[in-house]
Amino acid sequence: MKKTLFPLLLFLCTVSAFAQIKNLRKAILKSDLIISTRNYKIDIVWINDFTSKVFINFDEINEGNSWIYKNNLGSIPKKLSLKKMIDGEDFYSYIITDGGLCALPAKVGEYGKTYHDLFFVKKEKNEYKIVAHYQSLEWEQLQKMEQQIKSLASVEKTKNENERYTKTLDWFIENGLMPDDDFVDYYKEKNVIKDSIIYNESQYAKALQEFQDGKEALLPMVRRKHFKEVKAYYLQKMEEITKISEPDYYNYRTFSEAVDNVTNNFNNESESVDYLLNNALTGDKFERYEKSYIMKHLIELVKNLELENN
Repeated sequence: MKKTLFPLLLFLCTVSAFAQIKNLRKAILKSDLIISTRNYKIDIVWINDFTSKVFINFDEINEGNSWIYKNNLGSIPKKLSLKKMIDGEDFYSYIITDGGLCALPAKVGEYGKTYHDLFFVKKEKNEYKIVAHYQSLEWEQLQKMEQQIKSLASVEKTKNENERYTKTLDWFIENGLMPDDDFVDYYKEKNVIKDSIIYNESQYAKALQEFQDGKEALLPMVRRKHFKEVKAYYLQKMEEITKISEPDYYNYRTFSEAVDNVTNNFNNESESVDYLLNNALTGDKFERYEKSYIMKHLIELVKNLELENN
């Protein structure tokens, strides 16, 4: 049971992480303080029988248990208390604060590794509010996010609108992200772009490189421009899964999503046989040996796929 449950839990947390990363830039820019710690406790203060306030209280902050990645506050209280926002009082957007919904605490993660939480904090009057909360990050992940935070801070110092637009676009690509609607709308208003973003060849090349390194969120940018390379990337992924002797739900899900990404979800032709077969991989309608035949069939389909109709 544990072997079956953990891959599913890991998959759900991966999905949650993807939702978080899409808003990373906004979280960085909205924050007055970005701090990581492994020592804190959660306190709930009940106002009445249907309303409560949730606070995350840090142990005394020092160099041994906390790491600061951005500080626009100057001085930081030694014992920091952060208020977790709830529906209806979020000064920004609930989308950016949902990072804490799915976490792998240290006891669930890999044995021998330590995990840290990363808090994005906004100060309003005398309260410190959580803009975003990334849970159970490994040290390598923290270092990567530190680089993202510092590189974006450098971009935001650029005063010229056109130059900042280009640098921000490069930042999105380097971090495997597609520009969000707010970014596009802002630069439309500033007349930096007209109808949509037009990428240059170096940006396309960089996006392909990042995509091939696993930053699949860039798929909308590279799919049509580099369809051959995109197809090869997913074919390799699919073929590796067929070599697994006992695929689990996560493996089948990964395979199915790879097919969807190459075929553009079969152009939403939900009644096509191939669409139904692909979606059946994550269900229990077919036995494992039957799913093996389905995967081989879908691999051949993808190999013969041309861009024109997709």
